[in-house]
Amino acid sequence: MAPVHKAIVSNNLALRAKYGAAGAAAIYIALGRMVAHDATRGLTTQVFDIDNLAHMTVVHGKPVIGPKDERGAKEAVDAIHGSLACDYIMLLDGPDIIPHIELNPISGIMDRDRTIPSDLPYASPSPFSKVAANFLNVTRVVGRLPACVGEMNHLILVGLIDKCIAHAPLPSQTFSPFFSISADIWQISTQLSLNAVFGSAAGLYLSGPSGHNLIDPSLVSKAHFINCHGNSGDFRFYGEDAAGAFSDAMDSSKIPPGAISPGAVAAAECCYGAQLYNYLLLGRAKPICMDYMMQGAASFLGSTNVSYGPASSNGQADLICQVFIQRVLGGASSGRALLQARQNFILTQVMSIATNLKTIAQFLLLGDPSICPATAEKALVDGGVAVPKTMAIPADEASERKSRRIALASQGESIASAATRPGRRLSGSSPAVARFTEIARAQGMSNVEVFSVTGGPAFQAAKAAMKGDRRVVVATKETVHDVKDKLDRNFVTYRVLIGHIIDDGLFNVEECESR
Repeated sequence: MAPVHKAIVSNNLALRAKYGAAGAAAIYIALGRMVAHDATRGLTTQVFDIDNLAHMTVVHGKPVIGPKDERGAKEAVDAIHGSLACDYIMLLDGPDIIPHIELNPISGIMDRDRTIPSDLPYASPSPFSKVAANFLNVTRVVGRLPACVGEMNHLILVGLIDKCIAHAPLPSQTFSPFFSISADIWQISTQLSLNAVFGSAAGLYLSGPSGHNLIDPSLVSKAHFINCHGNSGDFRFYGEDAAGAFSDAMDSSKIPPGAISPGAVAAAECCYGAQLYNYLLLGRAKPICMDYMMQGAASFLGSTNVSYGPASSNGQADLICQVFIQRVLGGASSGRALLQARQNFILTQVMSIATNLKTIAQFLLLGDPSICPATAEKALVDGGVAVPKTMAIPADEASERKSRRIALASQGESIASAATRPGRRLSGSSPAVARFTEIARAQGMSNVEVFSVTGGPAFQAAKAAMKGDRRVVVATKETVHDVKDKLDRNFVTYRVLIGHIIDDGLFNVEECESR
């Protein structure tokens, strides 16, 4: 079979059921335009309908039973990538066409999420599972070009396809100045993130006081970093001040048409920032992430449910959003930027911490993963030998891209081997657990749980050599606020306290809270 650089994963019967025969036909005509345009970019692109026996037979796979067949969808993507080793995988449309994998909740987090809707499994060669920890070997470039669940207007998806076709990379300096808005209570955390990504926090809006119309002139910026509250099925992001007062920070119904600049890149730490809810069924405005995409944003990174991060330092959502934007501004495709952000997160964070594991599972990319939002100066490194600037660099983008994919695949497996994972729930107490429990109770937390720590082969070998008994202890506090959102629901937030124990020593305690 000829090389395929980019696989578009679709479901013909599901598209016909969602948009009608004529609507589905228009979508496939638009995909034909994308395939033709990709060829001008040096990409061989092919559409795979995972409900189609002929399409799946070519890649030695089986068709899905239906659009809710999570196992079938995961196995179909595995077959496509296993046969083709394609550089990009683009999931077409929302989870009612290509399903999220509804991963099991992470033990130790006592929030209200009963599952974690995730695209992470599609980015891993590990077989189908509902366990997030099984997918830490992240090796594939995956993104989703979506419409909302229950969308009836096929022109939404056709328009997104055409916007991808029209996209052209922009010089990295075009992404400055940036736009950023943060809940007032997370000002320090957001400033740290902005300094890490942009080298400055100048121009940060705080909510409390900031919202529409104050922020609207700045929405034209190409790089957006958002650190606010979000809620399920809600088209707003919210701020919060030190007194616990909540306010509207952003509202998709109030973002002016044309305010989001074509080619913009956004990372939103907010809870539910990338939830593609059925706005027609709920009788609400579209989610903010879809407003961004429909106005021409190149990519949007967000979470499918309750996300976490520290109030006055960086962790969890902060870190994955930071690295994603950094890699994009460095010239990576948006899909590779997410792959590198995921790998960096697994490499640098303790994955036996429940909130870290949830973070890697819940953040996903909306947009064509093959799009490069920014251009950057190309540095050629060849075994440490300096290449004179006057020497021409051979232009073989496909070979260069394949070389990166091989390196990233190897790196992903290596990182997973060394990563920790949560183990089994433990009973009983110890002086270290008792000390943590005392700290937790002083902060109004009483539901303390203890877990063993396991990990990949490299971690297990190191653990055996060091002969250390490592455990993680977790406590969660839910706060139901008297204040209600615009949908007449009480705001609910969570604080999570995490303790690290080796043998019987409590050597570190950290805290994060829901975004």
